Amino acid sequence: MSAKWNPWHGCHKISEGCRNCYVYRIDGYHGKDSSVIAKTKDFYLPARRTRGKNYKIPPGETVFTCFTSDFLLEDADAWRVEAWEMMRLRSDLNFFIITKRIHRLQSVLPPNWGEGYDNVSIACTVEDQQSADYRLPICLKLNKKTV
Repeated sequence: MSAKWNPWHGCHKISEGCRNCYVYRIDGYHGKDSSVIAKTKDFYLPARRTRGKNYKIPPGETVFTCFTSDFLLEDADAWRVEAWEMMRLRSDLNFFIITKRIHRLQSVLPPNWGEGYDNVSIACTVEDQQSADYRLPICLKLNKKTV
């Protein structure tokens, strides 16, 4: 099973791969400005519990993280610390993050990251050879678990 967790919404286009961004397209259809970055009502979703005290996202789920933004977006720096902590505490979930900003990863990792959290996988997108040449070496160097 899988779940979606979008702790914040919105993004800023940074490369050719952003030209046909699905978030901008969907937001535009609804009259929403995708360049406005905002914390969402689901920010605390991984930590939320049901009335029966079980987690709303059950153990073992893969959590697709920040698919209406970029987890490494500069505008989210103030919120990311708390997001990392929820991922660390919910070691029973598998968080999956895809970014175009892999160059920022090293500077925003939590102090207790070490060799990484076993339950977090980070990947980067590449839309052409130029972005592959730039992003893939960074991704492979920074996180042995990245793909």
